[in-house]
Amino acid sequence: MITQRKFFTAFVFVCIAALFSVSAADADSAEESSGDDYALLGNEMAGLWEEKACAAELTSKFEEPVISIACNAEYTSAERDKVLDYLFKKGFQFRKESYDVRGTTGHYWYRFDRRDGNRIKAIYVRLHVTSQGALWGSVKPPARIAVYVDNLATADELTAWQTLGVPLTFGLKAADGAKELSSQIEEYKQEAWLSLDLRQGAFSEPDQSASIKDVIEQDMIGPHIKNSLEQTGDVWGFVIRDLNNLTTTVASARAIFAAMKAEEKRFVLLPARYNKALGTTANVMDMTNKRVTYDMTAMCAKTPAKIWPFLRANSGKGDMIVKFPANAKRCAHTLSKSLRRDGKWDFKTLSVIFGYKEVTPGRGE
Repeated sequence: MITQRKFFTAFVFVCIAALFSVSAADADSAEESSGDDYALLGNEMAGLWEEKACAAELTSKFEEPVISIACNAEYTSAERDKVLDYLFKKGFQFRKESYDVRGTTGHYWYRFDRRDGNRIKAIYVRLHVTSQGALWGSVKPPARIAVYVDNLATADELTAWQTLGVPLTFGLKAADGAKELSSQIEEYKQEAWLSLDLRQGAFSEPDQSASIKDVIEQDMIGPHIKNSLEQTGDVWGFVIRDLNNLTTTVASARAIFAAMKAEEKRFVLLPARYNKALGTTANVMDMTNKRVTYDMTAMCAKTPAKIWPFLRANSGKGDMIVKFPANAKRCAHTLSKSLRRDGKWDFKTLSVIFGYKEVTPGRGE
């Protein structure tokens, strides 16, 4: 009996070892097959240029495949489009691109993803190009920047900021006279948004204090936003000015965005400081949202002369939305005098940064 048990135990171990060896062999085979596929992919990509102009090699980074291609050829928009089109047709999704162009040499780094069953696999493409002609990315487009002037309340504030002489976006304060300011902004060919006051006190009567629970259960947010719009007239979108108990609670954030959608508006500018509840709720409710990149309130008050150099030093990181307080008229004067119009910045209104092009406010929301 003991002998039979020993035999059975030995038999089980042999079976398990065999299974592991088969699995390991299958994994090795799959890995080799995948490597062969990527090597072929690299050779086919190298063939997008003329014969023998490029050579491809398969390497790895963090255990992910890297197709390295070296070319003595041009890499203009046409060649770049060929490479991207080829990979798109192979089912790859574009994720990231960076490059460094110096003289006749360009280094390009790409990341793509492709679904493999239930997994998402990353693949990197490293491209080294030497060319006597123009290289893609050698002339960088000017950085796009939107100057947002918050809580505009008076005509003299509007005039002060208009002296910058660039496209501006104004956040109107909902108050008497806001419609007249909106008309003046339109005459200046600038853009008007609604700067919402969503502090808890905005929903309280003089003789009583409304709690967040009261604000939500008594449905105060919808009428508040509707009334604010009646004071300002039509606008491109809404601005949530700051983070507080009302804007950082999921239930109230949902009520805020639902009220905006009820007014057929989906553009909303969020504060510079990130809040997960607010940002996630905006995405879940399909609101087109962006955050302020830099809030210049403090610098406006203390060191306005340093604002343009600060922004210039940070202008290589994508589109910027820069917020200024409308009542900082001295800051506007300093900015107007110190702005260098050297073509390195492309000033845009918020609607352009959000993706609108030649759309009349209130249409196409």
